[in-house]
Amino acid sequence: MKKIITCMITMIVCLGIVPVHASENFQVSLHSKYSYLYDQETQMVYLDQKSQDKIYPASMTKILTVSLALDKITDIHEKVRITQADLDGLFEAGATIAGFYAGELVTYEDLLYGALLPSGADACNALARLTYGSTDGMVMAMNQLVEQLNLKNSHFMNVTGLHHNEHYTTVYDMAMILHHALQNQTFEDVFNARTYTSSMKNHTWSSSLQRGYMSYGLDISQIDGAKSGFTDEAQLTLASTMTFNGHQFILVTAYASGQYTQNHVRDAITVCQYLHDHYHEIVLYKKDETIADYWLLQSFQFRYEYQAPQTLSIIIDNNISTKDLSYQVDTSTFLVAPMKSGQKIGTVSIYNDDYLLYSYDMHLTEDIELSMMERIAYYAVIIFIVGALITCLILVMKKIKHKKSDRP
Repeated sequence: MKKIITCMITMIVCLGIVPVHASENFQVSLHSKYSYLYDQETQMVYLDQKSQDKIYPASMTKILTVSLALDKITDIHEKVRITQADLDGLFEAGATIAGFYAGELVTYEDLLYGALLPSGADACNALARLTYGSTDGMVMAMNQLVEQLNLKNSHFMNVTGLHHNEHYTTVYDMAMILHHALQNQTFEDVFNARTYTSSMKNHTWSSSLQRGYMSYGLDISQIDGAKSGFTDEAQLTLASTMTFNGHQFILVTAYASGQYTQNHVRDAITVCQYLHDHYHEIVLYKKDETIADYWLLQSFQFRYEYQAPQTLSIIIDNNISTKDLSYQVDTSTFLVAPMKSGQKIGTVSIYNDDYLLYSYDMHLTEDIELSMMERIAYYAVIIFIVGALITCLILVMKKIKHKKSDRP
């Protein structure tokens, strides 16, 4: 049930996203032909280079494979067995493998790390078979999920990312897929891992980030996690995350040339460094600060204050300060009880001059309850007040009439 609810929440978020571009000043030179950088918390977009153009994801596909497998796995420490069918055809296809052998007893955890860190196609095939019955079954689930997430420019043909003309996505869609996957804490743990040793101590793997550090001395310290890919058609691809002032960003890049250059990781480092050098945080509302207040109808509470559920802040160009921002709160004056948690009650828009920087939807964080007795009492009071006003009006009118009748 928890997984179903998480999936539903993620779908609602993805369907409701209206990306706002933070600025047009994010000036970086990248090896990658396609790129997309956005803040998961605010949905603000910082880098958008051909984000809706079709790309081949290569092994970024395995993000979706692992995410879907986790939807079915109840115990990551459960032991399962590798079959020959999981390995068939991988050598001939030139697929990257984790190194499992037929008959090997492994845990689901081994397979998850084996899929993402060494980019093991053998691990992906085993996960698909064990969780969806077959690779075809998982591929069907992959395409169903992207449809549910309203990602119209993605289609998958396999669970590994091996090239197929009909196996494609966009850097925007891939960012949304990663955003969905990151709602699962186990996925995030695997995605962020630098190294892993299997349960039987016979496999040790490193992530693409760690390999970049070990082989090229790249400074990966500011990057949280990543999944890379390469095929001749896709060139180097990378989906990564980075955290700046408490905001987690997703960066997806594609088509950086040079298989052994680590140019995709270099791009992530470049973006991360530019973000740290040229951007800063502005706090819009502190936690529990009142954003809007309402008259509350059908309740003796009468007034309701909407307070920031957490500190709301944005990451913005260093050249923009708090005094450059203007706030627009679009909401009604009244709320009518009862209301359920999650209901939208207004929107706050943040502008720099006339440029929309950020839009925040206000949703109730708790139910506004109204018992039957409270409703009856509320209407009784209303009826009493109306009745009293009518009675007063009648008495006044009678008094006026009486005065007129007393005149000679």
